[in-house]
Amino acid sequence: EGLFSWTRSLPIQGWVTSTPIWIQFILATFVADLFQYVTHRFHHKVPFLWKFHSIHHSAESMDWLAGSRTHFVEIFVTRGLVMVPLYVCGFDQTALNAYIVLVGVQAVLIHANLGINFGFLRYIVATPQFHHWHHSKDHEYMDANYAVHLPVIDMIFGTFKCPRGKWPAEYGIVSGQPPKGIFKQFFHPFVRKKKKSKT
Repeated sequence: EGLFSWTRSLPIQGWVTSTPIWIQFILATFVADLFQYVTHRFHHKVPFLWKFHSIHHSAESMDWLAGSRTHFVEIFVTRGLVMVPLYVCGFDQTALNAYIVLVGVQAVLIHANLGINFGFLRYIVATPQFHHWHHSKDHEYMDANYAVHLPVIDMIFGTFKCPRGKWPAEYGIVSGQPPKGIFKQFFHPFVRKKKKSKT
């Protein structure tokens, strides 16, 4: 806590703490998902980070457990970069607890094998259909649907893609599949790729 004590006098904290808890919860969800979006996109764009994130995308079928297939380093980096701005903004502990509950529920829901079209709701909150396209084994959707809670963030950055009434035909990684097995995947990001010898 002492590390961020310098933030306590920031004007934004006074404004945030003066708002009702339910508004703080909505704001906290937006702020967290904005930082999650950026972090998530970096995990796709930066080769070193992709080695960690590819473990999550290596799932070739989607179900409620797919969200748990994540390298611990990615969890540590993402959670840290998401929670720090929430603390700096001064959100009430009740609002933060509600957000943490949402994270747990939505991590299961968006990966679940639910063939339900949520209609207009899919433009408001991330649904299984929305997130399944992010896991699609299709070049067209490799750079889409990074948000975890609010599709509007993808709309803002031009990465929203969710065909109405359609679902991906295949899931997984287009190229560069990580090794199979929990131990091999654990060490995969730390293993340097061998250079091909010239003949």
